[in-house]
This record gives sequence, structure tokens and C-alpha cells, in this order.
Amino acid sequence: MKTFFSVLKNDYLRVLPRWTTVGIFTLFTLATMLFAVYLTEVQHFNAHIAYIPQGSSMSAPQSSPSLTVNVLEEVPPRSALMQQQYDAYVTPGPGGTYTVETLKNQDFKQLLTLLLKNPNADLSALQPGRGVGVNILGFMMMFALTLAAFNLFVFADDKEQGQLKRISAAPVSFGFYLTAHCVYCLSMMLPEYLLLVVLKLLGWDIGFSLPQYAGLLSILVLFGISLSLLLNTLIKKPDNANMLGNSIIALTSILSGSFYSLKEENTLLDGMVNLLPQKQLLDFATALQSGNTAGHTSSLLYFTTITFVILVSAVVLLHKKYVKQV
Repeated sequence: MKTFFSVLKNDYLRVLPRWTTVGIFTLFTLATMLFAVYLTEVQHFNAHIAYIPQGSSMSAPQSSPSLTVNVLEEVPPRSALMQQQYDAYVTPGPGGTYTVETLKNQDFKQLLTLLLKNPNADLSALQPGRGVGVNILGFMMMFALTLAAFNLFVFADDKEQGQLKRISAAPVSFGFYLTAHCVYCLSMMLPEYLLLVVLKLLGWDIGFSLPQYAGLLSILVLFGISLSLLLNTLIKKPDNANMLGNSIIALTSILSGSFYSLKEENTLLDGMVNLLPQKQLLDFATALQSGNTAGHTSSLLYFTTITFVILVSAVVLLHKKYVKQV
């Protein structure tokens, strides 16, 4: 344990010269969390449609805060939909029905049809969207993973400067050495967790309970640590490992729908995206917020298994490269 506390103390001292970079990462993460809370409060269904009567005796639907109606004599070109000038073209049909032409998904079409029949309909229970907890986790995901990877510079510097060979040769526990780095990286997420505590105390809806956030953030950061540890083990230069890690984190987080729930309805793309660990974690978080975790434990198991495999692979390679050579 002496090794653990010595390394942990040294990590905090080594981050002091880099406090500006860490502070910027932290501020960005805090800002995205606040934006996620705000966005969830104000998001609602909103459609701008072109209504073409075509001689029908049906009266045009009324505009409302959720629906803006423009009555036109002719159907606009399809390019207007592609340029997002309108969300849909609506023409009346027989028996009070409507024909809706839109480039958006089926969920949007169903909600729009309901709103056309009743402009004052309550769509809150039907509107697709993510809760505040999933939004917070998703918006902070990329920044939290990037911050975790950056904070592992303590290990990367030890490896590049030859300190790791001396540490492995010294009469200290290599396991406690790595554990101290992991605890240090986890502790650097304390400002984000404290923001959640403050929001909770102020009465804001943050989606999950504080213990649930502690668990979700811990496994998320552990995934970032594992990935960064493996890349720094395989790649000689820390800068190259960090650049590759950040690229992987940014690309996979965006594809996973961290900022926006992607619904491309493409079987091949959906299958590839579902293989991403971040997507599985977001799926579990969505189920957790809706109280339906029983059917989504496999998503959490998938994420933790991938994290465990990456971490074990990095540790095994390190032992093979350093510890067993001594």
C-alpha cells in the first residue's frame, strides 16, 4: 500500500504544471453537462409544414407552438425538404385523412399526423427523445473519456523516460503502481460529480440518482483509462498514442449517439454502431432511466467485458515487456 499512496501523491504533484489543460477539459465537460440539462428542459416537438389544400373543403390545420403551417397553392419542389425549408408536405385526403411527405423517420410522421388532427394534443408521452440523465451522460461522454486518456500522461511519461523499467525492477508492487494511476484518473472526475450534487441539491432533475451516476461515471472513465493504457503500451511515443486515442474516442462517441440519438434505419450501419461500447452503455442508461434494466443487463455486461478485456490485455503486455524481463 505504501507504493500506492506514494504514486498517487506523486501523480497529483505532477499534474500541477498541467493544470491549465486539465482545467480547460474540465470546464468543457461541465459546460456540456449544463447544456444537456438545459436542452432537455426546452426540447419539444416542432414542425414546419407546407399545407397544400388542392381544392379540398377541409380547413387548414391551425398553427401552434409545436406546428407552423404555411398554406401553399402548389407542392414545393422536393429540394425544399432537403434544404430543410419545410419538415413535411401535407395534402388532405378523403375522410379527414392526410398524406404526409417527409424525409424524416416514421416516428416524426406519426407525431405530425396526430398533431394535424389535434393541434393541442399532448405529445410528451409519445415524443421520442432522451431523458436528462441520458443526455448528461451522452454529452459528457467524449470529454470524460478524453480527460481520462489525458490524465494517464503520468504512465506515458514514465514509460517514455525509462522510469517504468526502474519501477518494475524496484521492490515495489507493480499492481499497486497501476492501481494508483487508475484511482488518480477516476478522482479527476470529482468536479463533474460535484456539479451533479449541486444540481440535485438545487432541485434540478438530473435523471439518475447520485449513486447511479457514480457507477456509470466510474465504468465510463475506466474504459477510457483501459483504452489509453493499451495504446500507450503498444505505441512508443505518447503523443502518437494520445492522438490516436482521441481520434478513436471522438469518432466512436459521435457514432454511438452521445450528442444525438442516431436513427439512420440502415441495417449495416446500425449493426456496426451496436458493436461500439459507448452505444451499449447509452442503451443501458436509457433502460435505467425508464426503469427497464432487466432486459438490458446484456448491454452493461458487454461494456464492462470490453473494458475488462482491454485492461487485462494492457496489463499482460506490460508484465511481459517489463516485469518478466527483470
